[in-house]
Amino acid sequence: MTENRPGSAPATGLGGNPHPDLDLARIRRLIDELDAEISSAPADAAGVQDLKDEIATLRAVLDAPKKKSGWIADGLHSIRVELEQNTKVLRGEVVREGAFVAEIARILGL
Repeated sequence: MTENRPGSAPATGLGGNPHPDLDLARIRRLIDELDAEISSAPADAAGVQDLKDEIATLRAVLDAPKKKSGWIADGLHSIRVELEQNTKVLRGEVVREGAFVAEIARILGL
C-alpha cells in the first residue's frame, strides 16, 4: 500500500500504528457507497455536513501522491466516529450506517 523504498519503514500517520495492509480499493468503494447514501441528505441536518467533510478529507488523503497508511486509518476512524455519534440523525438518511461502521472496523482490524 505504501510506496516506500526497500528497507525503509512503512509510512504512518501522525497518531497511530502503521496499517500497511489497508486495501485502498476496498476503502474507496466504501466511501463511494457512503457518499452516495448521504448525497441526498439535507446539508443542514446535524452531523451530515461533518460526515461529508470527513469523506472529502479521506478522499484527499487517498488521492495524495504519497499514501500514508496512518492518515488513511485516522480518516476511516473519524468517519466511523461521525457515524456512531450521529446514528439517530443519520438513520433516516443513511439506511446502512451500521453496515458502514462494521466494514470500517473490519478494515481497521478492530
